[in-house]
Amino acid sequence: MTIFEALKNSRTKLSNAGIESASLDASLIMSHITGLSKVQLITHDTDVLSDETAAKFNELIDRRITGYPIAYILGYKEFWGLKLKVTEDTLIPRPDTEIIVQTAINCKVHGPILDMGTGTGAIILALKSEYRDNIEAYACDISKKALEVASENARNLSLDVTFIESDWFSNLGNMKFSLIVSNPPYIEENDPHLSRTSLPYEPITALTSGADGLDDIRIICRAALSHLNKGAPLMVEHGYNQGRAVSEIFIENGYRNVETIKDFGGNDRVTIGYMS
Repeated sequence: MTIFEALKNSRTKLSNAGIESASLDASLIMSHITGLSKVQLITHDTDVLSDETAAKFNELIDRRITGYPIAYILGYKEFWGLKLKVTEDTLIPRPDTEIIVQTAINCKVHGPILDMGTGTGAIILALKSEYRDNIEAYACDISKKALEVASENARNLSLDVTFIESDWFSNLGNMKFSLIVSNPPYIEENDPHLSRTSLPYEPITALTSGADGLDDIRIICRAALSHLNKGAPLMVEHGYNQGRAVSEIFIENGYRNVETIKDFGGNDRVTIGYMS
């Protein structure tokens, strides 16, 4: 079987299975298996695949058909122009999360920054890549395995970040920050979307947070008051329909100048408030 034939057949299979990105996914998997670039897949499309390579390719295509995320198949995800390792121990970074990165950059802060529930390290690594030596970068996560992935990403990108194993603020002592950011779990426990797309394969503890999805945001908003410098901002990502509820949580905890930022689709995505 040639590369052209394998790609043609796999694109049809993926498309018939309802995979919207069938053509792209097939090419990405072929590049992953063969080590050929997108251009080389075209210029070498008459090359015959070995039986072993063809079998591995078909195995990964069949896995993608089940809904298994392409990022987990490839082992990486692009975010803010950074190539990040991802595993089943980490949430896959989403494009909409770049909103919180841009919002944080717009704050033009100096001093220590904390990313809570860092996962792959996507947010803090993006911020460190922009701020460079103007900030001290810290990130925490309750998952030791997620922190191992984040630490590896930092090393691969030559970015200096201090990672701390912590259940939110529990292991941070009296540390104070000029900015705290978080993309915490915010999906309702019984949300029907949990059984769709890639979500069934991602760590449930990184997705859900109580009956209304806001339990962790409540904890963060309350506890962050003891870890923010005077006038420093807290910003959290949340669901498209949670902007008003999250703003109320911020206001109830005494944050000022509370504002909700919309994502690329015009939906509420990030709420920011400032320490009094």
